[in-house]
Amino acid sequence: MSYLRRNAGQIVIYAILAVFALITFVPILTLINLSFKDVYQFGANPMGITLPLVFANYELAWQFMRDPLWHNIVVGAVSITASLAMASLTAFIFARFEFPGRDIIFYGFLLILFVPGTILLVPTFQLIVQMKLHNTLWALILPYTAHQSLIIFVLRSFFAELPTEMFDAAKVDGAGTLQQFWRIAIPLALPALSAMAIFQIWWIWNDYAWPSLVANSTAARTVVSAVIFFNDGMYRPEPGAGMAAAVIAALPMVVLFIFTMRTFVAGLTAGAVKQ
Repeated sequence: MSYLRRNAGQIVIYAILAVFALITFVPILTLINLSFKDVYQFGANPMGITLPLVFANYELAWQFMRDPLWHNIVVGAVSITASLAMASLTAFIFARFEFPGRDIIFYGFLLILFVPGTILLVPTFQLIVQMKLHNTLWALILPYTAHQSLIIFVLRSFFAELPTEMFDAAKVDGAGTLQQFWRIAIPLALPALSAMAIFQIWWIWNDYAWPSLVANSTAARTVVSAVIFFNDGMYRPEPGAGMAAAVIAALPMVVLFIFTMRTFVAGLTAGAVKQ
């Protein structure tokens, strides 16, 4: 009883947080439950647990979602690798070198963060059409790669706080600019780079507006577009199969979150401390 009295406040807080967490998980659990129902179970008892579980829903959904999943992996891997490489080098130059107009150019990059993404959809779409990249994976990779303003801002702040003595010692040992960047700055910035990579893949994986404009064919369709097309397009499967497609689309990000949650939080915390 004495323990309960001493920790009554914390117990109440934990209980409230547990209730909110349960409310948050209700839609996810409902989605999973519905994905194992056939059309008759869906109509008779949509919210309750019904047997037998219909695994055929996942077989049907996987046949349709397999290629879009691969498209997302390719687009995410290529665009994130390219954007991190270019943004980290740009941030290093902004942080460690003095040149005319440096601050003006840097703040010009930051201005892009304040421009609503919907405003850029039409001009970017026109560029993709003129370059004849419509309905190809490059129509997704190139714009996602160019999305670097936030990465540059975070890494520039990180690199600017690194001790100058390390780079001076590297210069004395004969290290060039690229060697300083690759052997000193990048290893120290790995937590921030990891956080930015995770943030980028979440954004790319869940984006719908841009893929719906430039990637409508089966050769370039992404998972979010595929789920919507599978449910509302020409296929219109049974409700359980549609829910199974949504589970398949969400599962990679759930797994990513489980295995990278600490890395993501550590990277953001490191960036916050440096700033």
